[in-house]
Amino acid sequence: MNRILRVLLATAVPVAAAVAVSLPTYGARTSAAPSTPTCRAAALGRTTATDRATYPRGTPVRVSTSVVNVSRRSCAVDIRACVSATVTNGSGTVVWSAVPFNAFCPAYIIRQTLAPGQAVTRSWTWDQHVCVLIGKCPGPQVAPGQYVAQGHWGSGIGDARPTSFLING
Repeated sequence: MNRILRVLLATAVPVAAAVAVSLPTYGARTSAAPSTPTCRAAALGRTTATDRATYPRGTPVRVSTSVVNVSRRSCAVDIRACVSATVTNGSGTVVWSAVPFNAFCPAYIIRQTLAPGQAVTRSWTWDQHVCVLIGKCPGPQVAPGQYVAQGHWGSGIGDARPTSFLING
């Protein structure tokens, strides 16, 4: 068995090393290409919106969140894979999360350049049922009342301004 393992390692390690050496370096910067500066917090407007102010009970709620470059220069933002939104009830309890709290979030980041006035938007549809954990969705229909939706962009960008809406009985 040791001999087989030695033979496998003797052939696999040089091949792996050759592959590792020949891989291209994606995202490497060269001195010839100027980089776009990262957007400062003051250069970003963050909003959350719903498609209506009032919903009949059981009607889907469209939630969106945007980040817009409000400066006069182009700048770049690092957008994380798990941009999310939450909805809280009148007591401040989270009743829905676009990315459930126990979900696996990939760690990738996309660097996106925004021209002045350009926005990045993410949208979801909420069915008015409680859903904060995978395996517990859909939960019960939420009660009529006032709710607050808020977008969450992660570190570097932060949370968006929340918006309120009403679910009628």
